[in-house]
Amino acid sequence: MKTGEAISARRILESSTVFNSLTEDQIQHLASSSKITRAAKGETIWLTHQDVGFFGLVGDGFVKMVRLNCSGQDVILEIMGPGQPFGLLGVIDGLGCPLMACALTDLIYLRIGKSSILEVYTANHVLKDRLLKKTALRMHQKLDYISKLSSGRTEERIAAVLFILADSYGRKTGKSVTIGVPLTRQQIGEMAGTTTETTIRIFSRWTNDAILETEQQFLTILDPVRLEARLNGSALV
Repeated sequence: MKTGEAISARRILESSTVFNSLTEDQIQHLASSSKITRAAKGETIWLTHQDVGFFGLVGDGFVKMVRLNCSGQDVILEIMGPGQPFGLLGVIDGLGCPLMACALTDLIYLRIGKSSILEVYTANHVLKDRLLKKTALRMHQKLDYISKLSSGRTEERIAAVLFILADSYGRKTGKSVTIGVPLTRQQIGEMAGTTTETTIRIFSRWTNDAILETEQQFLTILDPVRLEARLNGSALV
């Protein structure tokens, strides 16, 4: 949703490529039976596998989907932005979300109850088809994510994280790409499986090499070709 646009349940639903296929009655049903909810940055929305009886649809801000690794550290596996649902499949299959949901930024989201979405889901074949396709796409992206992050070199893993974020939230200006999610070095490090200190050191090197620009937690890939060379384990002058 555009900055300054009035937030309403209907506008949030209509901004989503998943739910904008619904009929007028179905949109009205979900809008009237859901609740606009705010969460402060860092606030936990639900815990891993918690049965909360609802899923969220982002109106403004970003949600991080987190899982603990074997060392007990939080690892960010997904970031969901405006128009994107989180926890939806766990509500539909009744198994709950396998990831913890936390507000990455100050957040406005639509809380949609299980009974409401199941009623609409059962009656709308277009919605079923879209969810199937999006689930398949996410599975492919997950495999690509795991493949890229399986490298032993930290620099390659961080480059992979930046490209994955740029694919979903990148805004192009000429050859540069700005990632429209405010992220700390710690959060980038968590996604890449490395420390904050190492992330800072690599970012500093890339900034000096005019590959990356950082400003107020927003990252701009100045030279995607040279960053891709880092991803592939080589370096272009």
